[in-house]
Amino acid sequence: MQTVSLPRDLEKEVEKQVKQGRFGSKSEFMRFAVETYLSLQKGELSWDILATPFRAYAKEKKLSETDILKAVEKGRHGKSSKDR
Repeated sequence: MQTVSLPRDLEKEVEKQVKQGRFGSKSEFMRFAVETYLSLQKGELSWDILATPFRAYAKEKKLSETDILKAVEKGRHGKSSKDR
C-alpha cells in the first residue's frame, strides 16, 4: 500500500466526498482522481469518466434523466443560472 500526503484542506475535501457517499473510500477517490488526470493528459478522457461525479450528484439530488437533459439543453443555448 502507498501513502499519499495531502495538504489538510485537500484531505478534508476528500473526506467530505467519501462521507457524502460519492466515493466508497479515500483510496477510491484517489484512484479516480489519478485515472482522470492521466486520461486528460493523454487526451483519452471518456464520457464515462467525466460523467461519474455527475451521476452521483444527480442520484443525491433525485434528478431524473429528463431534468438533466433539460439543464444541458438550457446550457447549450447560453442561458445563465439566473434564467433557469
